[in-house]
Amino acid sequence: MPAPGNTHGPLTIPSLDGFRAVAVLLVFVGHGFTAPRIWPGHVGVTIFFFLSGYLITTLLRREYAASGRISLQKFYLRRALRILPPAYITIIAAIVIGAIGLLPATTDIWGVLAEVFNYTNYYIVVVGHEGLPPETSQLWSLAVEEHFYLVFPAALILMLRKQLSITVIGRILLIAVAIAPLWRIALTVGGADFYRLYTSTDTRFDTLLAGAAMALLWNPALGDRFVVRVSERTLAAVLVPAGAVVFAATSLVGAEWFRLTIADTIQIICLVPIFWWLITKPQSWVGKIFNSRVVVRIGLLSFSIYLVHRLVLALTHTVIAFNPLNDFVALIVTIAIAQLIYWLVEKPLGRVRKRLETRLPTRSRASAQRS
Repeated sequence: MPAPGNTHGPLTIPSLDGFRAVAVLLVFVGHGFTAPRIWPGHVGVTIFFFLSGYLITTLLRREYAASGRISLQKFYLRRALRILPPAYITIIAAIVIGAIGLLPATTDIWGVLAEVFNYTNYYIVVVGHEGLPPETSQLWSLAVEEHFYLVFPAALILMLRKQLSITVIGRILLIAVAIAPLWRIALTVGGADFYRLYTSTDTRFDTLLAGAAMALLWNPALGDRFVVRVSERTLAAVLVPAGAVVFAATSLVGAEWFRLTIADTIQIICLVPIFWWLITKPQSWVGKIFNSRVVVRIGLLSFSIYLVHRLVLALTHTVIAFNPLNDFVALIVTIAIAQLIYWLVEKPLGRVRKRLETRLPTRSRASAQRS
């Protein structure tokens, strides 16, 4: 799921919008009708999770370094105004589309409540897709991210109050990341089904935590060193290409047990040098692509693209039988709708968010330490 919130503002991190664009296009093609069985669209969600953990933790770490504290009020205000309005618009649109018969629907109050209160992932595990508004099951990943947003900032604040250093906290996160595949393997041995392993927060949290650990330990945007001391030539010539190849290879492995247990862990390791290189080398030829105007715009719109793309794909498919044409038209329409949501919802609420943030109390580092 796209990392809600862009990087154009007080903290600009090159290439992150480009990462979002690549991730959302991977997901879009995976959900399209042209190559759904051979295209690894699921890895787009892995990229989104890693990016979300990295970006959110970078912002929290930066706030703590500047003021000596982290404001949960401001954090939840930003997340609520950024995430909930576009998500609720999508849910309402899906309910209406199903109610008037444009798409088949089994919508009921329990499925709607699952999406409104962000437990779609566990609803799917227990109930399945019955009852959800049509073409909105991708909101399971939003539920995972919302659970992360609910728990992680408070846990980070608690650890900082216990006088744990940023480095120690990052290492604790790495331990949790290392335990996660063991948990997935144990669930697999115990007979857990696909959705229990694929959509549950407790089986997907490690990708978010890995991004958070990178933000705390090896954050190029905040001047940290890379995880190992290697020359830029070695990083560019060996680690980044190797990471890209292994990431792609593991994405194409068809064995379900592999995909649901250790694939994410391998891909997390691969993403570290890739993220590092593209963030620190935006002027490289690849970096220029990731930071080009069109790619950045798609990345900026990626959250809304992710929310509405399945609805648009399904609706266009009712009138366009040729799958490649359908997917192309659906992509253009999806981007147009996402742009409208950006203009009419996201930008105005961004201004509201900034005004509200200025009204919340802010304490300096000195006053925070005296308290």
